[in-house]
Amino acid sequence: MKVDIEKLAGDQVGLTVEFTPEEFEKYYEEELANILAEVEIKGFRKGKVPRSIYLRRFGEGKVLQQAFDRAISDSYFDALENNKIYAIGEPKIDIDFERFAADRVFSYKASVPVYPEVKLGDYFGVEVEKMSAEVSDDEVNEYILNIRKKKSDLELSEDGTLEKGDVAVFDFEGFIDGETFPGGKSENHQLEIGSGGFIPGFEEQMVGMKPGEEKTITVTFPEDYPTENLKGKPADFKLKLHEVKKRVLPELNDEFVKELNIENITTVEAYLNHVRDNLRKVKKDESERKFEYDLLKKICDNAEVTVPDILVKRRIESYIEMEEERAKHYNMKFEQLLAYQGMTLDQYREYVSETAKFEVTKELVLSEIIKTEKIELTDEDYENGYQKLADAYERPMDEIKEKFPRDTVYQYFTLNKTVDLLKEKAVIKEEK
Repeated sequence: MKVDIEKLAGDQVGLTVEFTPEEFEKYYEEELANILAEVEIKGFRKGKVPRSIYLRRFGEGKVLQQAFDRAISDSYFDALENNKIYAIGEPKIDIDFERFAADRVFSYKASVPVYPEVKLGDYFGVEVEKMSAEVSDDEVNEYILNIRKKKSDLELSEDGTLEKGDVAVFDFEGFIDGETFPGGKSENHQLEIGSGGFIPGFEEQMVGMKPGEEKTITVTFPEDYPTENLKGKPADFKLKLHEVKKRVLPELNDEFVKELNIENITTVEAYLNHVRDNLRKVKKDESERKFEYDLLKKICDNAEVTVPDILVKRRIESYIEMEEERAKHYNMKFEQLLAYQGMTLDQYREYVSETAKFEVTKELVLSEIIKTEKIELTDEDYENGYQKLADAYERPMDEIKEKFPRDTVYQYFTLNKTVDLLKEKAVIKEEK
């Protein structure tokens, strides 16, 4: 068997595979024998039909088709393995039927989609702004105020006029172009005015209303509204206010702190420090995530790579599979969850397409950096990686190692090591 390889345009590799008549004849004879073992013709027992009788009656079309398929299957995967060609999709096969008819030489061409070439730009020393993790007094006070609101009592307002900070109990029904829409109606809904719980302009137009009053307001759904068919559309809402309630906040004192039942936290001072520490941790985690994303985005933008559609589509389908599993926990189908957001499955695919493209680009670029920098894992890297997994899953290290053998985590750990290296070598510009 002869195999020739050539680089084709558009991240394709061309294989030309040729069998001599003698090599192909082996496949032909095997497939003919398989067919004769199963064929039934009147006057002959099963498996006893002479080849001449079969070929005279049915011809060799089925034999050739099965022999072609076997020869292609065996030779194609051997050619990929022997020449270290990593296909990312199904090949396009073109058989040279004219040559076969002329001299029984079986040959075919295969166009194989492969991983694209990646031309790296700057990836060490990239300047990235990093968000400060410091926590201000205002942030601490705002967090505690929200906790006090959750513990507050609601009392009917004496004067009844709705003001910012009050809780309104009201009915509403929304219309777009005179028609109602899913999720646009509710009765006895509770809303704190000024909380930002509704779309911009809604709560502001309720200020000044009194119980029993009816009003129609007009607002526009934001362009980034999560429900696809509502984005950017103006809507009229008919309102009827039933009650106005005032929040009565509990006083911030040691008794209030004790009622929160936080371990070893019994005083206001200790609670303030506890809140600040927790907020700092949250901001630090958020800062690290954003820093890593911005860094990798810049590195990917610096690189030149054409991302194959097949890889993006495959990533999108993996998102859908994960969401389908999540939907099962709610005894629902993923399409039903999407319907609540006013989105179809095709619209979801479009919605996540940019994320999928970036994730694929990131992996391609990181893989090229790994190859360029010859990054390998040490025993220490494996131990550190397993420790992080054990912490994340809250399981013993030995159990994690047994569940995830080294060969299953090699790529994941190597990518993480590479990202850590890029972060170490980045030029950090601290946000003021």
